[in-house]
Amino acid sequence: MEAQDYTLFESYLSGDLSKEEQIAFKARLDTDHAFKEAFTIYKEFSSNLEHSIGNEEKNADFKANLEAISAKYFNKETTTGNIESKKTFSLYKYAIAASVALIMGFFVYNQFSGGASYSDFNTHQTVDFSVRGSEGNVGLLIKTTKAFNNKEYEKARTYLEELLQDDPDNVEYNFYYAITNIELDNFAKAETTLEIISQGSSAYINRAKWYLALSKLKQDKNEACIAILKTIPADADDYSQALTLLKKIE
Repeated sequence: MEAQDYTLFESYLSGDLSKEEQIAFKARLDTDHAFKEAFTIYKEFSSNLEHSIGNEEKNADFKANLEAISAKYFNKETTTGNIESKKTFSLYKYAIAASVALIMGFFVYNQFSGGASYSDFNTHQTVDFSVRGSEGNVGLLIKTTKAFNNKEYEKARTYLEELLQDDPDNVEYNFYYAITNIELDNFAKAETTLEIISQGSSAYINRAKWYLALSKLKQDKNEACIAILKTIPADADDYSQALTLLKKIE
């Protein structure tokens, strides 16, 4: 992420963007996972810090550090003529500057340390439900296939729900239904389905364990993720990825 992205976050939250800029910002949130993740963290940190930073007079060291951070990330405008006198550094700017520091640290940690994120591992296999469908629901199966492979998870989930109404015990439908729910952050629903599959006797047992682990990873529940990863056998299709993830977070 670039420093200007964090300035853009603040402009959006402050309502300073034009209508066209707001539309472009929201479009980027829908298409750029890293951008959306950074914005979510920024918004949470800035909100929390705005309410938690206490008396400014009792935080001289904190104030000095954050002024330096703010100067680096917020005061990059080119000036002409006389330099204006420095304005009082507001409490809100302290919160935002602190957010930037924390967020930058978060991304550095993820990129250069042993950390891992869900987006590093959520490359789902392409599917074709229609090859196994009956004549009566081929159209729906084709739509489901297209939506899932195009990462249109809201649509895919809706179509899978329709398929499951007619065939509620279909393990394949349930498995991919769980994946769409992980992508849409419906973790409880996804994990309930995956737990059932992982305890069954289908070919999806170990794949269900892998996605259970990914669900925990996306929620930053690393201990639970590690415990599940260790149950995936060496002959499983996802064992190599599971081992890679385990080494990153253990």
